[in-house]
Amino acid sequence: MLRASGRSLSRRQFGTLGAAAGATALAGCSASSPKDMDTLQVWGGVPAENGPQAVIDRFQEEHPGTDVTYTPYVNDDRGNLKVNTALQGGVDIDVFFTYGVPNLAMRVDSGLAADVGDLVRAAPELEMFLDTEDPKAMIDGDEITALATTRIPQMVLFNEDLRERAGIELPTQWALEEYLEAIRALADDGKYGTYVLPDLARIELGPNYRLTAQGDSNFSHPAFLQHFDLAAQLIRDGVLYPWSQALARQLEAYQQNNFIAEDFGLWTTAPYSLRFLTDQEEYPHDFRVSAAPVPTVDGNDWNTGEYGAFIQINSKSPKQELAWEFCRFWLLESAQDMARAGYISLLGDVDDDELLDGVLGEDAEQFFDVDSFRRTLFEDQPRMHLDTELTAYTEITQKYEQQRDVCWLLERSPEKAIDTVDKNAQALIDRFEED
Repeated sequence: MLRASGRSLSRRQFGTLGAAAGATALAGCSASSPKDMDTLQVWGGVPAENGPQAVIDRFQEEHPGTDVTYTPYVNDDRGNLKVNTALQGGVDIDVFFTYGVPNLAMRVDSGLAADVGDLVRAAPELEMFLDTEDPKAMIDGDEITALATTRIPQMVLFNEDLRERAGIELPTQWALEEYLEAIRALADDGKYGTYVLPDLARIELGPNYRLTAQGDSNFSHPAFLQHFDLAAQLIRDGVLYPWSQALARQLEAYQQNNFIAEDFGLWTTAPYSLRFLTDQEEYPHDFRVSAAPVPTVDGNDWNTGEYGAFIQINSKSPKQELAWEFCRFWLLESAQDMARAGYISLLGDVDDDELLDGVLGEDAEQFFDVDSFRRTLFEDQPRMHLDTELTAYTEITQKYEQQRDVCWLLERSPEKAIDTVDKNAQALIDRFEED
């Protein structure tokens, strides 16, 4: 049995790998309800038909007598609450996927994920997950509690009809000023330029941008105020989609609806969104889409995407050996199947062209400017990141989003909003320091 990870998160510094651990202890293996020991239970946020079931079918072929049941959930607040409640309540879950660092920080800190550090260190083919310079796993000392399965670069999508009508040249590299000119040109005839700006502070500052080198709040950095201030002004000017409507329509989860409805002509998103653009039955449209890189800010070019879709083992699962076999198989063998969900897997013997074919799907030329996607996703090699300093991460995220909302609803000045974020973040950090 694997070791459960449940230490209090005071100043977690993931990415500092210590000496090799000794023998793995037996802990955290009980559960509050009977388990079906013959069936591995896997929960994930991707529809089964978009890749997971194909991976599971091949795993079962290689492991005769093993059954795997996949339970999909919607990766939004309600769906993640369902997963958290199930894990905490002892529901039969062996392997689960986590999307986004705030959810990951909460599940790791709550002891919901087993430590797989010894197993990773014993598998040379998984050596990349021991890298602390360019981390792709959640590492705390000797513990490893989550492994990223994919890189999720962000890119800028153009509605080609609207781009050409506005006279915008498709950029292969561009700065923030050029990006702003483009969305202003697209904001015409009852349409908006885009839904939301890419995270300007992230582009400039890169990983762990919320904290200073000393571990204090970094929200006083001018990049955060610039992001709040510029977005508020563009909302006021009718260039960005009104934030009141964005909240009412839950656009953070359903942005594809408004892009396909041509409410805005430019959309910053990740490859997993491309499946909506090839689904003519559910999302009919008659325009093609091109891709461009995220703009640079003052010469800085961190991508706003990240390593993600973390695979984890339930610390209470009594089937952890089999669960690890499944995790290892997924990491090494799922690349081709998961490409159809827009996943660019970190491991697997699949070349860029195969991944691109999987990401864009059949009849790609009908829907996409294929060369622009090849260039943006693969040839330009977006500069990816993973936050590893997770002090009060979930709580700070909540405070940040609260102030972002009142600022972009034009109810509070950007200066007041970001100052409140900074003070709240520092208070949370100080509180965690004392624990």
